[in-house]
Amino acid sequence: MKKLIITVILAAFVVLPLLAQNVLYVNKATGKNRNDGSREMPLKNIQKAVDIAEPGTLIRVAEGNYFGNLDNGNIKITKPVTIEGGWNSDFSERDVLKYCTMIQPTPESNATATLGTLGTMHIEIMQKGDIPMELDGLIFDRGNTNAYNLKGEGKPEGVLSPMMVEAVGAAGCGGDDAMSIKDVKNHDSYTLYFKVSCPINIRNCAFLNSRQQAIEGGIGEGKKATITNNIIVNSRMAGVEINGNSATLNAEVEFAYNTVLFAWTRTRTFEDMGYGYRYMNKIDGYVHHNILGCCCFAALDRCRIDSPSDREKKKVTTAEHNRFFLNKQADLMIPGGGKFQRIWADEFEDVEQLAEVDDNLTITDPNALNNAIDVNYLKGWINLSYGETSTFDRNSGANQFRQALGMNQQGTMNSKASMWANRYPWRKALELFGAMPGYGAQKPAK
Repeated sequence: MKKLIITVILAAFVVLPLLAQNVLYVNKATGKNRNDGSREMPLKNIQKAVDIAEPGTLIRVAEGNYFGNLDNGNIKITKPVTIEGGWNSDFSERDVLKYCTMIQPTPESNATATLGTLGTMHIEIMQKGDIPMELDGLIFDRGNTNAYNLKGEGKPEGVLSPMMVEAVGAAGCGGDDAMSIKDVKNHDSYTLYFKVSCPINIRNCAFLNSRQQAIEGGIGEGKKATITNNIIVNSRMAGVEINGNSATLNAEVEFAYNTVLFAWTRTRTFEDMGYGYRYMNKIDGYVHHNILGCCCFAALDRCRIDSPSDREKKKVTTAEHNRFFLNKQADLMIPGGGKFQRIWADEFEDVEQLAEVDDNLTITDPNALNNAIDVNYLKGWINLSYGETSTFDRNSGANQFRQALGMNQQGTMNSKASMWANRYPWRKALELFGAMPGYGAQKPAK
């Protein structure tokens, strides 16, 4: 027995140095991509570190702004690694909110994303395994690369930018001051996209000003996605959507201690979408201790139904200990009532699609989040309005000619929104960490 113990101890001393070497360091300010990635000789780009890393490598990233090699518009990951932001320049101290590790592409990076990628960070890991893919302490901000209305329309007083331009490819206002004119064509759709056959953990991150979903993902059979302690602010269509990749229902998502605010509709005509978190197909979803507010449609969407019916019966979805406020149409959307049935937090007890529903409450005190929300943005949301005007004159000269030539007669329609997906200030967004003790994103440990 003593011999066995000694052998195990010796083996530990052999393995530990190898593990200690399985760390790469990245510093945009002082690093070079021809360095060895040690603490003393860090790399320059996250992409370079990912490219040379072995599965399971820990990549520590200093403060600064990072996107692809040669400042291309995205980062692509094809192996499970841990990317840990929030380090100071010499890697002696970590503080996610003080030493900000940004994924904040500039307007110049538009149209430079790698073909076939769908996210500002695109993770695609198809080899099955148990080594997790992990993101910890990264601040994603798409505000510089979006297009905003050049005429200044849809800009409430004090809000950082006019409303977003819908179509990718339209010229609009972007850049650090939200006013430089750049072309946004051929840019990736999502802020974070992943399709993995391994566990994935996302924590202590911020996802801001997303042109489409902030997090769009798929996870393989028997694996788990853990999305904890993040802030997700100003997303179009939805904050988070994660599907199961297999025909079975034994993949799962835990969505906990996140703060999700301002989920906008698909278009500025406010026709559909605008969800905080969506329970998607082929996956169990456990949703707890989140703050979900200011969603155009609903904070939670449970309208996706699996087929056949036996698969739907096996699916487990929960909503516990969540806090809701100022969602426009509902806190939860379920099938029914012709198309959708709108449910508020105090009615969750009677929703059979939710297996557990304890302690879901509506926030009514505007000071509950400790003044962490940008007040001008919030006022704009509360006063949100949309209108349409149309004109049609069948006796106009143009319509008389059209009628004589057998053509359809025409009129005009103008629409106006008071705001829609306006840029949210990223530094103010970080104040949401720890805004409400016990609910939503808490301050990351140093």
